[in-house]
Amino acid sequence: MITNEYGIHTFSLKLQCKYSEIQNIIEQNECIRTGKGKLGLSSYYQMPQFKDIGVEIQLGQSVSHPCWLILIVNPSSLLAGTYEPTALFQTDEKSVQQIKHRLRNILDKIGVDRRLKEFKLSRCDLTRNLYYERKADVQDRLDIFKKSFPIPHYSAVKFGKYSNSDEKFKGANKHSWTVENKSKSCAFSVYDKSYKLEKRHHIVIDDRILRLELRFGRSKITKLTKSKDWESQLVEFGSQIKKQQHKFFHRLHMAHFDPISIPELLDCINASKYREKTKRKLRRIVKKANGCVSLAAVQKDCRIKKSEFIKLLGKFEEMGMGIISY
Repeated sequence: MITNEYGIHTFSLKLQCKYSEIQNIIEQNECIRTGKGKLGLSSYYQMPQFKDIGVEIQLGQSVSHPCWLILIVNPSSLLAGTYEPTALFQTDEKSVQQIKHRLRNILDKIGVDRRLKEFKLSRCDLTRNLYYERKADVQDRLDIFKKSFPIPHYSAVKFGKYSNSDEKFKGANKHSWTVENKSKSCAFSVYDKSYKLEKRHHIVIDDRILRLELRFGRSKITKLTKSKDWESQLVEFGSQIKKQQHKFFHRLHMAHFDPISIPELLDCINASKYREKTKRKLRRIVKKANGCVSLAAVQKDCRIKKSEFIKLLGKFEEMGMGIISY
């Protein structure tokens, strides 16, 4: 039996600062320099002191560009006061106010007297955890996502492509899949959470979790929410997780990614309301998709125009089933 849960895994708050403000923070706290910009005009820092309770602080200082402070928050860990690797945050006004209070304490400790309402929500991860009984099922579902039909203006991103990524371990790309749009305002990741915890954090859990993570950047956040302040935006997103994820699954043609057998799939097609000509094409897609490299390869193999192929994929969604079978 598969169980699943929805919530927010991580969000980021960004504050534009003066050069002197960043300098004061660096001088008063333990900061690790993580990089520098071209010509040595910019410096980037990280504060690890609060990572074990779910808050990573990043600083950017420049003489040629605006300076900034970013709070990367794992809200479940922050509320628990300890690292919660699999918990997802359920947003409501009360819990968001608790988060705000704890962040205020951290800012006071590092000497930042700016008001939290000045921060902007710059990233929000709308997340779904799927719990499976078998480890193999996690990898099977992940492999199905990797066969998704390409979305225009999106491309797959491997670990190492992100400049701030510290994912170096062998096998990361086998156990994860990410697509991102050109503007970097939206990305979608599917990964084996249990594998990641073990290899990256040396944490072993009994659960077998496939994590689906829809990540919105600032421009997407302002477009999708009516609220202006970050607290209200978090609450708003908390009620939209299922809806937003389903919309993205629809674009990937993965609204139904739990496979059924070929005979069952063919029986559903035969019993459908579609014309015989359409059924014939659907049956052909099913047979080609079994063991396919990708749905794009199936389209090419079937010699069906892209626009018609996408319509045919929509027929599977209307029938409430996925294209990939076993």
